[in-house]
Amino acid sequence: MFNEATMRSRRLTIPMLLTLLLIAGPLAQATPPSSGDSATVSSSETWTEDAVMDGHVTVADGATLTVNANITMETGSSITVEEGGQLVITNGGLYSDDLNAGLMVNSMFATLTLNFGDLADDGVLQLKLDHVVDSSSKMNVTYDNTTFNASGEDLVQFNVPLNGTDIVINFDSYYFTPTYVLWAKAIHSGGDTNTLMAQEINASDAPLYWFQSGYDVIGHGDVSVTNGEIEGASIHCASLCKFDRSTLTGSAPINAENSSTVVVENSSILGSRTDEDIVLHDQASITYENSQGTGGTTDAWIRLLPQRTLSTNIPNGSLDIYDMGWGANDWNDLTDENGDIVLVEAGGTTEHKRIVAWMDGNGVVHQEDASITLSITSSWGTFSQTIDAPTTSHGTIELNLPFVQVTAVEPETSTAVANKSVSGMVTVTNTGTAAASSVNIWCYAGDEVADTTQIVASLGVGETKQVPFTWYAYQAGDETLNCKPLLPSALDNIASEVVEPNGATSQTVTWEYVEETEEAPLVIYIVVALGFMVLALVVASQARAQREKEYTNHELPAPTMETDEEGEAAAQPEEDATETASIYDLQDSNEQDD
Repeated sequence: MFNEATMRSRRLTIPMLLTLLLIAGPLAQATPPSSGDSATVSSSETWTEDAVMDGHVTVADGATLTVNANITMETGSSITVEEGGQLVITNGGLYSDDLNAGLMVNSMFATLTLNFGDLADDGVLQLKLDHVVDSSSKMNVTYDNTTFNASGEDLVQFNVPLNGTDIVINFDSYYFTPTYVLWAKAIHSGGDTNTLMAQEINASDAPLYWFQSGYDVIGHGDVSVTNGEIEGASIHCASLCKFDRSTLTGSAPINAENSSTVVVENSSILGSRTDEDIVLHDQASITYENSQGTGGTTDAWIRLLPQRTLSTNIPNGSLDIYDMGWGANDWNDLTDENGDIVLVEAGGTTEHKRIVAWMDGNGVVHQEDASITLSITSSWGTFSQTIDAPTTSHGTIELNLPFVQVTAVEPETSTAVANKSVSGMVTVTNTGTAAASSVNIWCYAGDEVADTTQIVASLGVGETKQVPFTWYAYQAGDETLNCKPLLPSALDNIASEVVEPNGATSQTVTWEYVEETEEAPLVIYIVVALGFMVLALVVASQARAQREKEYTNHELPAPTMETDEEGEAAAQPEEDATETASIYDLQDSNEQDD
């Protein structure tokens, strides 16, 4: 009985021991790499002991790495969270072993407030600058009533009290090269020193900048920090990065990819390597509540587009851009042959034009208030449209345009006389989305421009008009009249968008010489008849006048005595009669002689 119980006890003990060993194995390994190695967290684990990490850790899909300890990160180390993985830092932190920060003080308002505690009655204060200031530039540093000229120097020194009172240092400069205080050192009796690094100094109008990161946190999966601290990191978010009741020191900017989410609640972000604490790329989202950023000239966050492109329906269209980006820039440009344009290219020098929204160092949110006007000018009018500049990396503008077409050509008759004209109507319509003014209609007989009166129409949106015309032809034959809008040269590149090119063709008109051929003999007959009638009237009139003169000559009165004047007067009519005598008078005289 005893033996059986003992055997059963041993059988139970062995599996239990194996289980404990299996459990203890992973627990023993739940520490970061320390020799530059790479490790993968493929199942969830927790770091609970303070340690130094030197190497690279990858948190696999489905796994969670929880940090409940203070981990000092060697320079160049990294933690990468794969998509589907999680990094959770709770009541712990990641700390760089080589912080490199500075307070930018080349400003007339920069002020540093130092307090080393009660070290001694007095001592020496040293301020270390990141470079030697140009000797010809102004850089005055003042404590109390003492001013130190820092031109040509990289170390500033004052005699100060070290009894626990505040030491206030003011800067007054006219120097455009960024200048940073790296640390402040108090030297007191016996040569003892106390040092405050830049990030530990209370500063006003002297933003804290970090010159490089010590390690990387790359989150393709989720990164969550609660009651924790991250110091000196480069943080990259492609999924969710959440910071709650936490402090990020020298770990900005946080770069958030398009479609990622950043949540900052009840937290502090102190010190950035750029002019912003968080960079939201493209459409990344952010929640920023009850939190404090670096402040001063460093924005809490910005929304940065990778580039700014525009597609339009107008090749070689004119663009007027106003108030674009953080710098509210204005300029003019042209679309390419396809109607597209890169308004702002990627690159460091164009960042100010690619920032479309931002929260400044005082917590005030700003939105770009930019506009873009697209236009094209032609004899039909100027077509333009203004839109708010897209706050995405790509935008479109579709310009409203007319679409003009001739739908009918209707001469009043199908038979006409050559060398004369025919009237008719051209029907023109605008089915586009913009009005067109002074549209010229050209008509063609075959391949030749027809001789017509000018045809011009102005058309509103959706309007149809009938325009009268007169058509002249100079040869007999059958002709059709094809009429179409004359396209302004400025619209050549968008012809298919604004005009129906084929126009409309009339019914056949037969031009004949018939009417002129039938009327010509009749006119001749009338003219000849009228000529004979006129000639007959003239001859009859002359004959009547001659007979009257002959009657007068044969019945003369008896001769009387006349004076010379009377004789001359009497002789004058005879001479006149002789001068006006016709062939008919000579004929009568010869008959009497016979």
